[in-house]
Amino acid sequence: MKKVACVGDSITWGFTIVNRGKYSYPAVLQQLLGEGFEVRNFGHNDAAARFDADTPYVSKKAYRDSLAWEPDIVLLMLGTNDTKPWNWNPGIFREDYLRLVESYLALPSHPRVVLVAPIRIFKLIPVTILNPDVLEEGVRPAIRDIAAQLHLQFIDLYDLFDSARLCRDGVHPQRDGARLLAEALFRAVEF
Repeated sequence: MKKVACVGDSITWGFTIVNRGKYSYPAVLQQLLGEGFEVRNFGHNDAAARFDADTPYVSKKAYRDSLAWEPDIVLLMLGTNDTKPWNWNPGIFREDYLRLVESYLALPSHPRVVLVAPIRIFKLIPVTILNPDVLEEGVRPAIRDIAAQLHLQFIDLYDLFDSARLCRDGVHPQRDGARLLAEALFRAVEF
């Protein structure tokens, strides 16, 4: 049985999805992969890659549980919450994201770590604290560079959604959006 850990924030967790246990992207990915795979959701709402962010992923039970599970494949999709003005610092983001990746690479299970650049942020209301420009110009290039540096697979989901139609709040995919996300990862990752 191959173990697949979906590591991320509220997009991974399934925030705003009714019956997320069935319709979040990790749940749909499990359906697509079928027998021979166990997919677990290690998403945490509001989580950021930075170790000193307002909600650092590394301080959460989801992180500790994902390490303890010793997965064979890690799908790592963090960075959206790092675009908040008080969380964003390009150098610290890069350093902490790298440390996070290395913590998975150091596991005894020697997992294949796949770095996933988050989906686009749509500014539907002017007071949205997440910054789409930082995501595009800071987070995505940093993740791409780290993937190249460590020779890891990089998947860029930025253009997966061309409008907020499947993300009513501009950030979190609804049920159909989560399915698209799972299908994109299913096609891109060699499981």
